[in-house]
Amino acid sequence: MPLSANERLEVMLASLGKIYPDVDVRSHITGDPVTVSWEDEPYFMGAFKANLPGHYRYQRRLFTHFHQADLAERHRGLFLAGDDVSWTAGWAEGAVQTALNAVWGVMHHFGGETDPTNPGPGDLFDELAPVALPED
Repeated sequence: MPLSANERLEVMLASLGKIYPDVDVRSHITGDPVTVSWEDEPYFMGAFKANLPGHYRYQRRLFTHFHQADLAERHRGLFLAGDDVSWTAGWAEGAVQTALNAVWGVMHHFGGETDPTNPGPGDLFDELAPVALPED
C-alpha cells in the first residue's frame, strides 16, 4: 500500500520481465495504472474468507444455489461460480468446484442429466450437501 500506482506498475513489470524475458509487456500498456488495495477498502474482512461467525447459513445458500429444486420457478436459472461462492474463497479449487456445480445446474435446468454411473453434484445433493441449520 505504501507504493504509488506507478511504483506498483514498475514492480509488476520487473516481475513479469523475469518470468517472460522475451515479451515487451510495457509496450502493451494503454493507460495509467489503477490499483486496488483491499486492505484499504471499507468492510475488508481479511484475505480470502469473508465469513464471520453466524454467516454459515448465508455461505451455504450461495454454495448450494446450483441445486434449485426448492426454489420458486421465478428464482431459477441464475447460476454463480467462483471462489466467492465456495467454501474456500480465494483458492482455485473453490472456483473450479463451484464451476462444476454450476455446469450441473445449467444442464439440469435445461432438462439434461448425467450418466447414472457418473453422478454429478446435484444428483448426490441430499447425501453431500452441507448441513442446513435452522433459520430461527
